[in-house]
Amino acid sequence: MRLVFVLAYLSLTACKSKPEAPPPPVVPPLSPKEVSLDGAYHAVSCGPVTAVWSGNADALKDLPQPAPKSFGVESLAFRFADGTAKGFAPVGQVFFNDWRFDVFAPDCSAVALQVDHYGPYHVVKLDQLRGYLEGKLKPVAVQALNGTEAMVHADLLWRDPSSFEFIASTSGGAQAFRAQVKDGSLVRLFDAPAAPKGLRRVGTTYEVVP
Repeated sequence: MRLVFVLAYLSLTACKSKPEAPPPPVVPPLSPKEVSLDGAYHAVSCGPVTAVWSGNADALKDLPQPAPKSFGVESLAFRFADGTAKGFAPVGQVFFNDWRFDVFAPDCSAVALQVDHYGPYHVVKLDQLRGYLEGKLKPVAVQALNGTEAMVHADLLWRDPSSFEFIASTSGGAQAFRAQVKDGSLVRLFDAPAAPKGLRRVGTTYEVVP
């Protein structure tokens, strides 16, 4: 009986002295992060993908000040974790004021790219971006139309990982839309039949620029 008690005591003592396993490391959630790269005009990293813009800062001097840095962009490419890079080629004409640096969803799950001054935006999942850039995968197209008339697309802003907003305008009028990443469906948030100077965001809503 004494031997059993001693063995039980030793077993209990060993259990108490066994060091506890360290807690698993906390992995911060992915989010877009501006980074510095040699030779890049601007760069934003999002998980395994980095968007790299080339541009010309001197071009900003000829624009009304203060001019956004994005107005100096000339092209965009994406670098992947394996060191390769793929260029982004707009489908139509993209003007200097169409470029934006906030192409990634807030959680790095998707990318939204303007492919023409009059839209659409092409939306692809981050893990499908390479296939899209190589022409192997079709994107979700987000397009606003005023009847059959094409509308100028501008001011893309991510609201959450599943949706973003943008402004679409025609001669004289402007509308604001929210687009769903999953299927490209649109909800009209604001409609101004007369907005010769466009719209501007005020908090979570919009107003006509006076």
